[in-house]
Amino acid sequence: MTAPPGRRPRVVGLGLVMADVRVVCPVPLREESDPSVEAMDLRLGGATANVLVALRRLGLATGLASVVGDDWIGRFLLDRLDAYGVERRHVVAVPGPSASCLVLEAPPARTLLWHLPKPLEQAAGAALRGHVPRLVADADAVHVNGRFPQAAAELCALASERGVTVSLNAGRGDVSAGVSQLLRYADVLVAAESWAIEHTGADTAHEACARLSQQPPGRPRLVSVTCGEHGSWTVGPGLDEAVYTAAPVVAPGLPTAGAGDAYHAGFLAAALAGATPGQCARAGAAEAGRHLSEAAAVPAA
Repeated sequence: MTAPPGRRPRVVGLGLVMADVRVVCPVPLREESDPSVEAMDLRLGGATANVLVALRRLGLATGLASVVGDDWIGRFLLDRLDAYGVERRHVVAVPGPSASCLVLEAPPARTLLWHLPKPLEQAAGAALRGHVPRLVADADAVHVNGRFPQAAAELCALASERGVTVSLNAGRGDVSAGVSQLLRYADVLVAAESWAIEHTGADTAHEACARLSQQPPGRPRLVSVTCGEHGSWTVGPGLDEAVYTAAPVVAPGLPTAGAGDAYHAGFLAAALAGATPGQCARAGAAEAGRHLSEAAAVPAA
């Protein structure tokens, strides 16, 4: 689905917004080591929020449905959403702490130490489900990733019924369990290689991409399976075979957190503009490359 002529497409996302503390360490960590870090900064994070921020940068209108705590982190997150121009009238503040994540970049490894407080997670379902009809009302696309699965399923079902594009991010971690019930609604699916291979039983990303495009049979779907620095495979309407797109060329050792979300944003923006599957993948790779280059330029705090 594309927006009417003269109006920017609007994408609403339902998922987690959290505070990321990014720490970049120039050397691999060893037991009992205490190296000096290269950079440390506090930023808005969460996969869904990252996609919406990147889409806003690309000129699309965006809105978020999520929950934050009533602490200083929650206030920081609301301020950041305002600063990025992501509409937040469906972000609900609940008692208790907000979600947070320590992003430790110590090449060649990256470790995410995240904290989703149980009270926040438990309150989210009921709080967000009441926002579903209003979320779909003025949206050209909805974006979900398996977080808050009941609310996400209701949102996807209503969006599909009303002809609103459903964008699904299938990745690793605890959200992967919620993706399965959303898969049947997805018009645009961007999946991490590990999830795609595990879900389909395929031997390669190329094969997994083809299988995902056929689930369920007869439903046209735009699918991209991302393989990090090894590029991506994409298939969609008008293509008999998945096409390969190279990853962006960037300096080695750059912090990689958020690159996949940036890819999804570029991919989805191109899809909503009516681009071909190959063009969508190239737009995603370009946005991921921009994100990686800018992440490397963040000064030490």
